[in-house]
Amino acid sequence: MNEKIHLPELTIKTLSKKSTITVVAGKARALSTEDPDFVRADIGELCAPGLFPPGYRESLEETAKAVLKEGRIGYTVPDGDNKLKKLIFKHSIPENLRDLILEQFQDDAKKQGIDFEKYKEDNMQKHVAVTHGGTGALGASVSTFLTGQKNLVLVNQRTWQNHNLIVDMHGGMIWPVPLINEEGKVADPDSILKLCHPVKDKIAAFLFTLINNPDGAVVTDPGEQEKLETIIREIDVPMILDVAYHKLVFDGKEAQPFSRDILCKTVVCGTYSKTRQIPGERLGYISCPDPRVVRYVYFYNRSHSGCPSVTSQRALIAHFMKYETAPDEIKEYKENLLNEIETRRNILVDKVKEMLGWEMKSPGGAIYAVIPLPVELVKEFGDVDQFSIDLVDRGKVSAISGTVFEFRVRPKDNGYEVYTPAPTDPEVSYLRFCFGFTPTDRIELAVKHIKEFISNR
Repeated sequence: MNEKIHLPELTIKTLSKKSTITVVAGKARALSTEDPDFVRADIGELCAPGLFPPGYRESLEETAKAVLKEGRIGYTVPDGDNKLKKLIFKHSIPENLRDLILEQFQDDAKKQGIDFEKYKEDNMQKHVAVTHGGTGALGASVSTFLTGQKNLVLVNQRTWQNHNLIVDMHGGMIWPVPLINEEGKVADPDSILKLCHPVKDKIAAFLFTLINNPDGAVVTDPGEQEKLETIIREIDVPMILDVAYHKLVFDGKEAQPFSRDILCKTVVCGTYSKTRQIPGERLGYISCPDPRVVRYVYFYNRSHSGCPSVTSQRALIAHFMKYETAPDEIKEYKENLLNEIETRRNILVDKVKEMLGWEMKSPGGAIYAVIPLPVELVKEFGDVDQFSIDLVDRGKVSAISGTVFEFRVRPKDNGYEVYTPAPTDPEVSYLRFCFGFTPTDRIELAVKHIKEFISNR
C-alpha cells in the first residue's frame, strides 16, 4: 500500500498553474497595512463607500436580528429563492433578453388560452437561476455545453484569467482569437473564421464578455456589432454572454444589443459583485430563453455547492424591491455610481499622460484600464512580471501584469495547447490598473508613485 496519495496528471497540471496575481496580491495585502501611502489597484472589485445598494444594508441588519432570535439560517432551493428570481427577471437581466422571453410568453399564453399576466407571473422564474457569483454562472454554462467531441470554447485572446481556468476545470479548452481590441473594434470576420476553421467541429460554445476585463473594451458602434454577429452566426454555437459589468459604460454610450436570432441561443451570466459592489456575497445569475439551460443550474448547484447564500439573497430581494417602491432612489444610486467610476477613469487617463508622458486608451466601460509600459523600460527589469512585483516591493503600487490576461494557442503533438506569451513579449507589456477599487483621491497618488519608482530605478 502506498503511503502517499497519488494525484492524477490533470490534478498535477492544475496545481502547477502560476500567476503573478497571487504574488502581487499577497505582497500588497501586507504592505498596504504597513504603509498608508500604498495604493492597491490589483483587486478586481468595485469599491465606492457611501454608494451601497439601497435596501441591502437594512436587510442584512434585519436578517442578523432574526438569526440571533431564531438561532438558525435555513436553505433555499439550489437554484435560488423564487422571489429573487422573479425580481432579477423584472429588473436585472438585459432588456432585449427580457423582451424576447416575454414575446414567447405571449405566444404560449395565447396558444393555451391563458391570461398573459398570470402566465408571466407563473413562468418568469423558470428563465432565471441564482448562482454562486458570476463564476458559478459561467461554470454552470460551460458545463452545460462541453462534450467529449465538442470541448473547445471560443474566447477573445485578451480575457479574464478565470475564463481559462473555468473551462479547463470542466474538462474543456479555450480557443483564443484576436476578436476585439481596446477600442471596441471587432476583427475582420473572415480572419477570425479562418482561425477557427481547423477546429470548427470541436467548438462547443462562444464565451463573450460584454465589457472586457482587463481593458474595458465594449462594442458601442452598430457597424462593429454587425461584424461580431457575422462571426457568431458563422460559428453557429450557443453564446455564453458574460455581463459582469452590465451598464457600466462611459461617455453616455451603451453596449450594442444582440439581434433576436442570436439571443435565442444565448445564455446570459450576470453577477452583483461589480455592479452592486458586493463581491463577498457571491451572488450571480443565469438567464436564457431556453428554460432547460436554466433548470440545469439546479442540478449543477446541488452537486457543486448547494444553494447560494440565503442572507445575501434576502438582502438582494430587499434591494430589488426598491426598484418598485423607490425608483427615484435607485435611479440616483445608479447615476452616482457610474459618475464616480467614470471620474476615476478620467483622472487616471489624464494623469498617466500628464505625469508619465504615456498615451493610453480610455476604457469604454467596466472598472479597469490597461496602462501600456514602454518595452525598453520593461527590459531594464527583466520582464513585465518582475516590473509589477518590483512596483509592489519598492513603488507603493500594486497592479497586475499583462501576462495574466493574454492567451494564445499552438499545435502540440496531435492537438493544440493554450499558452501565455512570455513575460518579455511586447504584447504583454502592460499593467491592468483597477480604478474601480482605488479611491478617487488616491489615483493621482498611484501615478505619482509609479513616476517616482521609474525615476529611482
